[in-house]
Amino acid sequence: MYELETPRPATAVGRWSAMSADGPMPAVPETGSGSDETYDAMVDVEATDPREELEKTEYRTDLGIEMAEDARRVSNGALSSAAYWEKYDGDAAAEFGEAYRETPNPAVDCADGTIDDETAESLGCSVGTMASIAEGLEGSESESDGENGDDTRWGMVIDLQKCIGCESCTVACKAENRTPPGVSYNVVMEREEGEFPNVTRTNVPRPCMQCENPPCVQVCPVSATYKMDNGVVNIDYDRCIGCRYCMVACPYDARYFDFGENYDGEFEEAGELSSPEYGMDRGSREDGESPIGNVRKCNFCHHRLERGEEPACVETCVGDARYMGNLEDTDSEVNELASSSRAFQLKEKEGTDPNVYYLK
Repeated sequence: MYELETPRPATAVGRWSAMSADGPMPAVPETGSGSDETYDAMVDVEATDPREELEKTEYRTDLGIEMAEDARRVSNGALSSAAYWEKYDGDAAAEFGEAYRETPNPAVDCADGTIDDETAESLGCSVGTMASIAEGLEGSESESDGENGDDTRWGMVIDLQKCIGCESCTVACKAENRTPPGVSYNVVMEREEGEFPNVTRTNVPRPCMQCENPPCVQVCPVSATYKMDNGVVNIDYDRCIGCRYCMVACPYDARYFDFGENYDGEFEEAGELSSPEYGMDRGSREDGESPIGNVRKCNFCHHRLERGEEPACVETCVGDARYMGNLEDTDSEVNELASSSRAFQLKEKEGTDPNVYYLK
């Protein structure tokens, strides 16, 4: 089992063992209706209007909406990757030009047979594998997990019985990743039900789900978004063209566009601090320089995972409600919790198979 350097806080909550995962935590009231539909509806309430979002770009709104909808169909198995790119190859080449033609298609993964060689060679984009995309990202050794081994699949479990809605995860994430205004990788969705004095409150933290079948990867016309073997979905800022098709394809509304704003006046060096994402120092924020003009999202604090540390949201959680570890390790705590009867995934019907699990 891969051990993280940062110990979990020795709080009273933290001393509850994983043996209690199949039942509600003692002395903690049930929150909300507790149904999967309730949690899924909370995501829908927060969702961005796809047409309104895409009309802000220079690219075709109708094409983006159609590609996003079909990308979700690929995730749930209703459409194959090959059929998807056969359908959109011409439109993508016409709309995105060289940016599309010069990069490996995100669905082309010859090693896993996502698209056969004959189909791949018939497309207007380059033929390549997901490995070639990952290796092309500066600062990334490969799509493997380095010292953690090839069998690591990072996953997170969030216990809704322990979450108190303090939003310390949101603050910790912004501080760690130095995200600008309007970009928050970790948000806490809230819902109140009932009438006073019989009122319940449901808090659902929502990072990126790091899906096993991510529609954001499928829809990206320039292969800027790709999934690593360790389960983390990454974005190559230098490849991203800011079309935002991935934003409307994401069923969880977990992606944000960087408009270049800064917290001017909040601290002396506003805009001069660079994000540590992907281990790359990009210097001060300047117009026209990535990640300004790119789509951004949570990546499980991958730079911290590579150092053997927990993501900032996990380390900071006041209620000790978050767990991080290797889902492939049958002896790990996250594997046991994710397999419990209390565990569920947001929007399971989408077929995305998130690596973020929740405990009711």
